[in-house]
Amino acid sequence: MKKIVAFLLAVTMLGMFAGCANNNQGSDGTDDSWTKVEQAGKLVMGMDEAFPPMGYKDTQTGEIIGFDIDVATEVCNRLGVELVKQPIDWNNQIAEVNNGNVDCLWNGLSKNEKREENLNLSIPYMNNNQVIMVKTDATFQNLADLAGKKLAVQAGSSAYDALQEATEFKNSLGEVVQLNDYAKATQEIKNGVVDAIAIDEVVARFYLTNEPDTYRILTNDDGSVISMAKEEYVIGFRKGDNALKAKIEDTLKEMAEDGTLAGISQKWFSEDVVIIEK
Repeated sequence: MKKIVAFLLAVTMLGMFAGCANNNQGSDGTDDSWTKVEQAGKLVMGMDEAFPPMGYKDTQTGEIIGFDIDVATEVCNRLGVELVKQPIDWNNQIAEVNNGNVDCLWNGLSKNEKREENLNLSIPYMNNNQVIMVKTDATFQNLADLAGKKLAVQAGSSAYDALQEATEFKNSLGEVVQLNDYAKATQEIKNGVVDAIAIDEVVARFYLTNEPDTYRILTNDDGSVISMAKEEYVIGFRKGDNALKAKIEDTLKEMAEDGTLAGISQKWFSEDVVIIEK
């Protein structure tokens, strides 16, 4: 009798875990991830609110703006749902979406092995590099020049992951400081608290554009950026949420075809940097 009870308990627990693994699966086993968003009338977008120009808080208005915000807003308009911009702790990004706190991760999310294992990733929509940014008047010209120096990086970011892969460079550093966001990191470099920042090139160029005399990116002799990793930006969904992913991907393709994505890109980057095939 005890064995039977133990068996039934084990089966029950397995069923509970299966339910937690995909909370957007209907009672008949179908994927109702899009149906739930449609019925709720909103898409909850998990984001880092300090990741310019993809998504960040405007210091003048307090409004969250950016390239990804404009794109997501247009996608939601076409799908007939409201976009809810939900700032999250980017270091806990995977847990936030898998626990159902947000419907997707969409704010300069780079495709990498860890995220491929834990999330359902969309088609790529933009290229990116992980680079090193220093103050304009710094003497550093390459990675070797930073030996023994202090480098800042955002916790939970792709820059942090790229740094772990760049073993020789990481081991040469005097100290690696993990910070919550790049706004704080740029302040730290201004104040001389850190010597350099490992950062997404897209974000670095935003700061270079706004403060051209303050920062620069380390480059090779031919002028190309010194890249720790070449990446692609994607949108992250829960495993099994294929219906929601397909809806958003199809809408992005429509926006690429009719020129809407190019227009948003021109607004933020002064050129069309979107890589979705038209």
